[in-house]
Amino acid sequence: MPTAETETEVDMNKIHSLIFVVVAIACASADAASAPPVALPPFIITGRVVDYDGGGVKSAEVRVRKNGVLLSRCEARRFDSDTSANYALTVPMSNLPSDLAATVDDELAIEIDAGGATYGDTNLVVAAAKPGRTLKLNLQAAKSTMVNGVADQYLEDIEWDLEDRGLKISDYDPAADYDGDGVSNYAEYLAGTDAFDKDDAGLRILSWKAVEGDDNLMEATFLPGRNRAYSAQRAEISGEKSMRFEHRAHRPSRAAGTADRNYLVTEDEDPEVRAIYLYKEGAGGLYRLRLE
Repeated sequence: MPTAETETEVDMNKIHSLIFVVVAIACASADAASAPPVALPPFIITGRVVDYDGGGVKSAEVRVRKNGVLLSRCEARRFDSDTSANYALTVPMSNLPSDLAATVDDELAIEIDAGGATYGDTNLVVAAAKPGRTLKLNLQAAKSTMVNGVADQYLEDIEWDLEDRGLKISDYDPAADYDGDGVSNYAEYLAGTDAFDKDDAGLRILSWKAVEGDDNLMEATFLPGRNRAYSAQRAEISGEKSMRFEHRAHRPSRAAGTADRNYLVTEDEDPEVRAIYLYKEGAGGLYRLRLE
């Protein structure tokens, strides 16, 4: 039968073991806290920067900041690759909080320096994704104080047209169709067409016909705007109310051997009718053009 002295020794051993465990955990925590941050694969933010009129900018710098500290910057320009994007930010990522890198879910502020002004808005705050991920984010280098989302400079440009109809800038209705061409004012704003000219009717397919001498191709023509990017989509014909349109590559020329493209990107040039060539699929389908 153990004596009181023996029981005391057993209790002291337990205390010593507990102290050892606590000290070991404390040391491990101190080591983790003092470990330097490890750089992880970057988070990529890419997309298209457009001006107040919806055209791709020719000169601008895009920046990303965390708590006011600059993490990354890049120049907005036209890429040589087959893409609608004109900027790509590489955001450094870290496994631990750092002033010079982001961690998952950090708030990142995006700003655009277009030379004459720097634009930053509440809708340009994004959360950092996991390392190695890519976020597609289209941006507009413009100021918009109206709830309709249309740039102030655009509304100033059309002020006289509005006055001709007895309207003020504050009366502008993006859902209306001022020229009666079947395309809303907002759709014409995005497409870069004249919302007051019924002969300039937004983005639409002007002609659709088979290519003579090639049973596999269809030709679609349309009138693009300046400095814009377009792609083609197709959906199966079905009895469902909502159809699922999917991206389709196109040929920029009917000439045999022409490489397929995903996007048609225009320059700062006078608009002229352009043609793209799409491959036939099955017995039929619905095709449409998409303004990126």
